[in-house]
Amino acid sequence: MSLSFFASAALLALGVTAQSATQYTDDKTGITFNGLQDASGFRFGIALPETLGSDLVAQIVGPTTEGWAGASFSASMAAKLLVVAWPNGDEVVASFRQATGYTSPPVVTGDISMTPIPEGTYVNDTAFSYTFLCSGCIYDNGLDVSAANAVLGWAYSDTAVTTPSSASSAISYHTAGFGGFGFTVANAQSANYATWAAMATGDSGTGNSTTPGNSTLPGGGNSTLPVGGNVTATISNTTYDYVVAGAGAAGIIVAQRLVESGSSVLLIERGGPSLAITGNNNTLPWNSSVTMFDVPGVDYYLSSLGDPSYCTDTADQAGCLLGGGTMVNAMMWVKPQDKDFDSKWPAGWKWADVSTAADRLYERNPGQTYGSIDGVRHNNQAYDVLSQFLSGEGFSSVDAVDEPNKKIDVFSHPPWSTANGLRSGPVRTYLPLAQGQSNFKLMLNTKVVRAVRSGSTITGIETESATTGARVIYNLNTGGKAILAAGSMSTPRILFNSGIGPTEQIQTVASGSVAVTLPPQADWINLPVGAEIKDHPIFTLKFTTKTTLPALASTQFTSPNQTSIDLFAKGSGVLAQSGQRLNFWTAVNTTAGNQYFVQGTCNGPANNTIQMKVYLTHGITSTGSLGITADGSTELITKPWLRTDEDIEAITLFMDRLLEMTRKPNSTLTFLSAGDGVTGSNVTGSDLIKNYVTGAHYVGTAKMGALNESGVVVDTDTKVYGTDNLFVVDASMHPDLPTGNTQAIVMVAAEAAAARIL
Repeated sequence: MSLSFFASAALLALGVTAQSATQYTDDKTGITFNGLQDASGFRFGIALPETLGSDLVAQIVGPTTEGWAGASFSASMAAKLLVVAWPNGDEVVASFRQATGYTSPPVVTGDISMTPIPEGTYVNDTAFSYTFLCSGCIYDNGLDVSAANAVLGWAYSDTAVTTPSSASSAISYHTAGFGGFGFTVANAQSANYATWAAMATGDSGTGNSTTPGNSTLPGGGNSTLPVGGNVTATISNTTYDYVVAGAGAAGIIVAQRLVESGSSVLLIERGGPSLAITGNNNTLPWNSSVTMFDVPGVDYYLSSLGDPSYCTDTADQAGCLLGGGTMVNAMMWVKPQDKDFDSKWPAGWKWADVSTAADRLYERNPGQTYGSIDGVRHNNQAYDVLSQFLSGEGFSSVDAVDEPNKKIDVFSHPPWSTANGLRSGPVRTYLPLAQGQSNFKLMLNTKVVRAVRSGSTITGIETESATTGARVIYNLNTGGKAILAAGSMSTPRILFNSGIGPTEQIQTVASGSVAVTLPPQADWINLPVGAEIKDHPIFTLKFTTKTTLPALASTQFTSPNQTSIDLFAKGSGVLAQSGQRLNFWTAVNTTAGNQYFVQGTCNGPANNTIQMKVYLTHGITSTGSLGITADGSTELITKPWLRTDEDIEAITLFMDRLLEMTRKPNSTLTFLSAGDGVTGSNVTGSDLIKNYVTGAHYVGTAKMGALNESGVVVDTDTKVYGTDNLFVVDASMHPDLPTGNTQAIVMVAAEAAAARIL
């Protein structure tokens, strides 16, 4: 399977750079660019007029004939304009993209267009070049020329994109390199700009272009493959009592509990192995017994060490490997407080109802607040500084694992899903209990396409091999059940492909480029799949410390020294700890009288610097919507963050309080920055919330509740309305966001769901 991811996400936090732009003159066009010339042969250059307007001329050179090359007009990649290009035979295909998070960025359109410059657009034996007039590219989310200097991003891969002929193809992971560079606007300006811009003689397009003989795709530019229609699938001779789609946080737990019952269970995962014990042979050079997914200390550096196996067809980050998101997250183990269930979950799913399920989970996967088994909290100076700061403001120290209901004005050593110095989770704590049983089968590198339906009854699951593309249907035994646990970004895709969801989304599948056999239209089930998606927004703040705070270089994790290597072999040291150093929680009450919770995860990423990632969590009222594209990817139709005045009021109240805390005479912290360039001594809470990123903690795409309630898709047994035997057990069915990161509550709910399904 080609697991892919564009560099945009890896550069989300890019704020410093070791490279700078230089001037060079392209020998094909004679245009003088200011840009990056990397030792690999990658180039990205920009030419500007003396009087700045909305247009620019740019060039991307990729030192590959198989992969792609791309660039960002900003260091902050989220919601910023990206340009990517790749060879397709003797043609060059290019498109505008915009990152929404840790996934292949979707195509973006608008008042922007690319017109190729033929002399500078070519493919040869070793590289390709795309030179173009970028009309409308100087704007808020494009190149910002309001300041004299900027930091831009770049990336390239030598792995081919999924569909080279399509300008909307998923982009493969940046296996060859990525980074940032300093750019000076004045060094790109030239009196010859008008002459160079006039060289752009290809047909202009509004987003994506294919340039063999300077042609451009029309009208928004999304190239369309032939409609797939029905496709032939082989029917397996083996049948099962249960088929579970997705081996992540929920799917593994449910599958293992079903195996305990003696039933035959097929667990299907679209990705490959993750931890070394699961058969992943891509081990680390300094320890051949572990992969990067095993090691807590490298959780912030997965993109630097290899391919994190993010999905390419989801609206935001999702892990396409065994264990799903539990393998690519930062291991936060925030046990749900009672209110997380009691506020908006339906009857039968209150904390009193699910607490025994939580006990079963915590017995196997307890979590901890230390990491290193030698009892030493390594590199803990950030905790010392922050605990003093928070204690001075009335916050109390708690153990977040032992005291999950204490969530107002408290701080804790970070709660992690780790054990014995390694990443923990259901791949370690549940899966081995199933794998030794004859009634269990795990199938990797296999994507679930749809649930095969006969009216309201699910008869089987259709799959597609990631290696051969072959389709196979695995049928259910009489009385069998199909269970979707593909995650809140992918379970909706399976439902849409099964003829379940809003009619508009099913029609997109019917007319799309992916071969999907839908049931007859009379059997479509009109449910609000994807209609009420929720997520935690994250606001990144930095503060300078008034006391000395040393920080570890990133190489201490990506290329550890022998002392760290030896400690890790014993389950100890900085490599046995995740990246956070302190968590805090509190709550605010809005003028309407509603309570909102706030979480902070903190560390010391640079000398004398504290970073806080502030989450708005339980209490959020904003929702967005999720749909599907013609090429089978899920997309955010409406973004779910800060869409209500009350949500904005809540996070602003906390930010104002935090600023007030830092401005007191005895404060050990001084505000430095928020997000992308918000600085100054007079900032307000409203300033601090201007920039935020996704928490990738999505819930509610197939919400649980009573039929015909807003956004509801499944009943309190997690069964999809209108079906006899189709269930959803992942975060899709959660009706509300929890107070902290979602993996713990997803697992609690999966334990409870398994009991109900049985």
